[in-house]
Formats: sequence, structure tokens, C-alpha cells
Amino acid sequence: METIYMAEAVVSVALETLGNVLIQEATFLRGVKDQVQGLQNEFGNLQSLLKDADRKQHDSETIRNWIKEIRRLAYRAEDVLEEYVIKAAGSGKVDLGFVNILKRFVCFANEMGTLHNIGFEIETIKSHITILTGKMDKFGIEAIIRRDEYQEESTSDDNKRRFIRKTCAHEELQHFVGMEEDIENLVSLLVSDQETSRHGRVIGVWGMGGSGKTSVAKKVYNHMCVKIVFDAFAWVCITQDCQIQSVMQDIYRQLLPAERKKYRMDGLVEQIYKVQMEKKCLIVVDDIWKLDDLKCLTKCFPSVGSQSKVLLTTRNKKVAEIGYPIQLKGITEDEAWKLLRMKAFAKIHFQEAWDESEYEKLGRKMIRKCERLPLAVAVIGGILSGKNSLEEWKLASKDVNSYIGRGEGTGEQGEVEKVLALSYDELPYHLKPCFLSLAFLREDDSIFVESIYDLWMAQGFIQSKHVGRNETMRDVAKCYFSELQFRSMVLLHNFGRVSLHDSILELCLSKAKEEEFLKVVDKCNSSDKAYRLVAYVDGEDDYLDVLKAIENSIPLRSVQIIHKQLNHKLILPKEIFNLPHFKSLRTLIIFRCYLRGKCFHGIENLIHLRMLSLVLCEWENFSLESVDKLSFLQTLILGATTLTSTKLPRVDTFCKMPQLRHLYLPYFTDGVRIIEGKALRLMNLSQLECLYGFHSIFCNLKDLFYLEKLRTLRWCAVSGDDSLLQITDYICGSNLSWIDIFIDNCDLNRQEESDALRKLLKMPNVTLELRMGYCKLLKLPRLKTVHFSKMCPGLVQLTLEYIETDIAEDIMQALDKFPNLKILQLRNIGFGGKKMICGPGSFPRLEKLDFCFVEGKFIIELRIDEAAMPNLSSMDIVSCSGINFMIPQRLRLFAQIDHCSSCVFN
Repeated sequence: METIYMAEAVVSVALETLGNVLIQEATFLRGVKDQVQGLQNEFGNLQSLLKDADRKQHDSETIRNWIKEIRRLAYRAEDVLEEYVIKAAGSGKVDLGFVNILKRFVCFANEMGTLHNIGFEIETIKSHITILTGKMDKFGIEAIIRRDEYQEESTSDDNKRRFIRKTCAHEELQHFVGMEEDIENLVSLLVSDQETSRHGRVIGVWGMGGSGKTSVAKKVYNHMCVKIVFDAFAWVCITQDCQIQSVMQDIYRQLLPAERKKYRMDGLVEQIYKVQMEKKCLIVVDDIWKLDDLKCLTKCFPSVGSQSKVLLTTRNKKVAEIGYPIQLKGITEDEAWKLLRMKAFAKIHFQEAWDESEYEKLGRKMIRKCERLPLAVAVIGGILSGKNSLEEWKLASKDVNSYIGRGEGTGEQGEVEKVLALSYDELPYHLKPCFLSLAFLREDDSIFVESIYDLWMAQGFIQSKHVGRNETMRDVAKCYFSELQFRSMVLLHNFGRVSLHDSILELCLSKAKEEEFLKVVDKCNSSDKAYRLVAYVDGEDDYLDVLKAIENSIPLRSVQIIHKQLNHKLILPKEIFNLPHFKSLRTLIIFRCYLRGKCFHGIENLIHLRMLSLVLCEWENFSLESVDKLSFLQTLILGATTLTSTKLPRVDTFCKMPQLRHLYLPYFTDGVRIIEGKALRLMNLSQLECLYGFHSIFCNLKDLFYLEKLRTLRWCAVSGDDSLLQITDYICGSNLSWIDIFIDNCDLNRQEESDALRKLLKMPNVTLELRMGYCKLLKLPRLKTVHFSKMCPGLVQLTLEYIETDIAEDIMQALDKFPNLKILQLRNIGFGGKKMICGPGSFPRLEKLDFCFVEGKFIIELRIDEAAMPNLSSMDIVSCSGINFMIPQRLRLFAQIDHCSSCVFN
């Protein structure tokens, strides 16, 4: 049914495009308004039929072919309307808002006959949709008749599938290893008389599919200590299809096995509640998916006055958080090897002497590829149980994910994929394309979460109906990502980097290929069809494969060209933007390529482009000519590694792009030459929400005051005292929610500059990353008189480098007052004090700590308490003289220490 889900998402995007046109001033659609409205109605009917097909579980080759046609028609409708808007604006040089573009429709139509053309296109699309809906509607009626004829058989099959998926508490666990700490923790919580959550005595165990939640719950449920403490027990498995009354009846029957009376819903709630007040009951709710289902069940659970407990397992963190949430720590590599060994060697009888260490090396390699996911490890162990030689193990280790998918030799073909696919099936319509868009990631690869937001917005995955008052598309993108994270579909690491579990990535690739959603040229056959293409290239020759893949594609909506390395100059072929399959392109991402001259010749023809991203590219005499003609462009990313003989864009380049919402300027160096010595102007960007790379030397500070919708200002650099005062005035009067600012070459000892710094630190409701370099700072601002609890709670990063100072106060105790500080970096600084103390509980959120080229005027003792910095995961200490570091033993695993006078682990 995944094809139906994805088609529904595509139709939703098309409906949104149509709606965006219709909500503009209607008089400027004279002649086509009725046709556009009719097209919107037709897509609405299609959407209803898709949902109907979903409910009736229709799945056949015929349905799949219709779904492909629906996608094609939806994309075609989008293209027709957008192309009409661009042509109506005339010559592509759009310096007006969207409403004003529409005001030119009538004039343009009189000259070019565009209304006739668009009317003909719309009628053609409507005709195809009418034929298609007629076929689907007829199929639906016939399917209902067939369903009635074979209801008994189909119901039986459906019940079998549900029964197989349900778990039972008494099922014996043949192979179970590890997780002792998780089990002990849960047993302790259950036998304790203390309430564990705001819902009293509900405990929620959550994690991705196959992580061992049910197995741990069984161990706990059957634990001797638990059996002694509780008087009555119930185990129910929910799965995706939750029949609330049936579940309650099952709970009641297990808690009171002698009772035979049946109750309606209200009666069941009352009886289950009553028995928990009279007896000490343990109820396990296994594999519950939806928050609404759990809210219904919690009506049965007393929040006060009862000694009963409820243990639930779920893949959704939000569901677990209705109680006391616990994420399983999982199994270690040693435990995973023990599990693999038990499964793999269960049937093998070696005839000759053999060296287990060689098998263990290969086994541990496969375990790491599975990322110790217990279900995946168990499946691999089952596969290996039929392989008696080291050569067979070597072959299996080369393609672990493929073996897991096939389930070869286990009798459980695709078991891991089936378990994980349930999480994908349960995703809401709007999250499916968001998830599938991550299929371009590779094993052990990660991407900044902000880049994911840009990608989703550019491809139209963020639905405007989800945008609330005073919210931006990026705010909604964050909510979408959080939902995927709660559902254990994505992994968020330190410093905002995102990856997918290997098994989830394999699922993502499989679904993306199945849906014709995305193909990766170095993983899929170039003959595969998809609307989105990701090409990983090593050199010039690889472009032949890329061009071949493009030629074999259907009209592309997104292209990513990723150069694997930057050690040689990979130049884009000039003809690439004139390829016919690029005509409908919405996003174009070029990563680690060499750009020179007018390499974007023809890019003005990509009229639908929303996002142009040039990341980690090398530029030489590079020109942005024609880019300002892209009327729909919303995201422009200009990220360079080196700038050789590069000029800034023309001063007014961005003023001609009023639809821009996200602008990433390159982090300019002093060697960049400004045309005519003038600063870039940005004041016309009234829709801009995110601005990266703003520098007071190359941009006009006054323009910031015109950017009323700006919420994110990152990689912002201000140089000189006057610039600091100006930027502070702007920030304090703005609606910014995220600021990343580098203060350069300022005298922070002067009263005005010191006050400006203090204003920044007092900003409420702001995430602040603050870096200061080449500044004078002889003492911290009013350290003894400022109450640090009133300082900026959003300060997450502080970097001090090349600071002219001789601070005598304990800077570590001062900075400890910032509760959310995650990154602290001190570089090329001298201190005049004699001690720095990080006491118990200090720096509770700190993840990264750097001391590089830090000197003490006197011998300084820096002591980090055993209970300090509980979340620290990275620490660099390099070339520090005059400082004796006293560091807890637990930090030794990841501390990088080089050329220091003294460093002691205690």
C-alpha cells in the first residue's frame, strides 16, 4: 500500500499549488479561473479515491499503474501553472511579488494567447483525470462486490496476519543475551511503590523496530521479583490495528479470569479501573503505535491511590512520554557476538580443527554493519547457521544488508525489513516523502539537520496548512523532523548532524526505488526510473554515467551531483542545464565541484527551480549571471572552500530575487574583491527568513532593518566597534530566534562595547552562538555585580580566540552559570589566575571542550570534578603551558591531549 500513501502525498502537493494560485486576486485569472477550480476539484476526487483504496487494502498491478499516472498528472499540473506564471511575468526578469505577477496575466494573454494555451493544457489534464477516476471508481465498486463474496476467506487471512504479529508473554525466548541493566532498571521501577510519571505508574519503553523492546518486556514480565510483588497480570499486544474495546476486554479477562460477564466500553473502563484499585496489577501494553489509542486506554489506569503498574512498549517516543519514558541502551558488541555465535553455530558440526577467531573477526564486522540491532544480528546468525566455511562467511560479510533483506536460509525472508517497514507504513502521508528524500545518504554518512529543512521546503514537502500564526516553513520542517525522530526513523547526533541506521537506510532506499521517488546512480541501475536523482562521481568519466542516467529518467524534480573528493578539479559540462529532463527541476545541489567562468549557461531555463545549492565548491572567476532570473528561487546556497580570483556578485544581484527565503553567502575572506568597492545590498528581500554568511565589511548593516521576516542569522561577522554597536541595536529590536555571531577586532574594555556584549548575553528566547576573536578583554563584564541567572539562557556556544587579556578570575566558574552551554572553546589566550574549578554538576549540557594554546601567567590548576560535565563527548587539549589539568578518568576515552605541561587523570 506504500504506492497509495505516496501518491496521496503527491496529490496533496499539487492541490496546494492549485490553491496558492486560486487564493490570489481572482480578477487576474480571468478566463482560466473556472478551469483551475475544476482541476482542483478533480484532484480532490482523486485524493478521496486514493484514501478509499487505502482503506480497502487494494493492491494490484493495475492499481500501481494508475498510481504512476496520478503522479505524472499531478506533476504536470504543477508545471503548467508555474510556467504560465513565469511567462506571464515576461522575459523572466521578475522584480515584483507573486500577486503583482498575476496582475500582468491579462496584458500578457492579449499579446501571446497564453490563456488559450493554459486552458487547453488544463482541459487535457482534467480529461485524463476524469477517465482515471472513472476506472478507479468502477474498480472500487467491483472490489466491494468481490470482497462480499469472499469475505470469510479474506477475513481469515487478515486475522492470520494479525495473529502472527501479536506477541504473547509466555512465548519462550530461545536466544536472548545482554540488556541486564535495562531489565534490572525496569524491574526496580515496577516493584517500587513510587509513582514514576505524571500518569502515576505508567512506564514507556521506546526504540526502533527490532531493538528488543518486546523481549525485554517479556523478561521483566516473567521476572521472579515481579511475580512475587503483583497479584494479577495482563499482557496485550496492540500493533497498528488497535480495537480499543477488544483490547480492554482482553485486559479484563486476564486480570479476572473467573469473570465471564461482558461489558460495553464504559463498563469495561469502570471494571478495569476498579480491579486495579482492589489488587496490585501489572499490565503490559506491547507494541502500541498511536498516542490517541493510548489516551483511550489510560482512562482505565488509576493515576493515584493504586499500587498497580502499566508497562508499555512503542516505537514512538511521544507515546512513551505519556508515562515515564525509557529508551533501551541495547546490547554491546560483545553481547551481539554472543547472540550471533549462539545462532550461527547452533547447527554446525566442524569435521576438522578450526580457528574461531577468524570467524569472530568477520562476525564482529557484520555486527558493526548491523549497528548491533538485535533483530538484525539474530537474522544474520540464522543465515550463517547454514554456512560451514570461512569463505562463505567472507562472502556474507560483503553484503550484510542484502542478506538481511533476503533472510536466506532462515525461513524468515525479509524479516528485518518487514519489521522496520511497519514504521514506514505508519507514517502520516506528509512525512513519507520527507523520509524517502533521505535515501541519498550512504552508510556512515551524515548531514546537517538545517540542510534537510532546506531540501524539504524546496521540494514542497512542507504543507502550508500546518503553518500556524507567526510560524515559518522552517518551524514546521523542524516539527516534521522531530516527528521522524520520535518514531525512531532518524538519528540526531551532536552538533546537529543527522544519519540513518543502516537497516533504516536500506529500507529507505528500497521504498524510494519502489515508489519511483529517488535513485542513487552508484547504487541503482541507471535504467531505473525515478523523479529524483543523486549522482556520486569520482571523476570526469563518471559524468557519462550521470548523463546516461538523466537521459533514461522521467522528467526530474531534483538532482544532486556529489563529487566524492576535492583533490582534483571536476568541472561541470556546460550542456548539462540544457538537458530536456531538467525542465521540471525544483532542486539542484552541486557538492564539491570546481566552478569557473560561465558554467551556469542555460540555467535561466530551469524556471521551476526553488533551490540552488553550491556546497564546498571551488570557484575561479565564477559568475552568478542568469541566476537572478530564476523567479521561483527560494533557497540559494553559495558555500565555497576556496575563492580564487573571485568577485562578489553584482551589488544589486539579490535585490532582483524577492522570493528568496534562505540565502547562504560564502564566508568571504579578505582576498575577495568587491566590485566598485560597494557593499552587497539585501534590503529588497522582504520574504527572507534565514541569512547565512553576513559580514559587515561586505554587506550593508542598515539592510538588516528591512528584513522583517528574518528569524535566523548565522555565520554573521562584525568587525570593529561601530559595527558591534549597530548589530547589537538591530538584534535587540528584531524577532530573531537563532543568532550565530563572530565579533572581530573590538575593544570590549570600553563601556559602550561592554554594554553591547552584555545586551547580547541577556537576549531572551534566543539561541545564541557567540565567538570573539582578536578583541581586547581585560576582565569579564561586571562579573561580581551581574546575576548570571538572568544572563542568556540560550547561549549554546562560546569561542574565545586570540583575545588580548590577562583575566585573573576563575572563568570556568563564571561560564558555568550559562545552563545550556554545549560548546566551549578557548584558543590562544593567557590567564592571570591560579585556579579554575569545575565543581559537581557544573556545565550540565556541555558536549565539547577545547583548550588550545592557552597559557597561565602563574601555574594554574584546572580541576574537573567527577560529577561535572556529564554530557561531554569531545575534549581537545593542545599546547597548553602553565596549566595542570586534573581530569576524571571517565573522560580519558575521548580526550585528545597533545604537547601539554601536565595532564593527570584522577
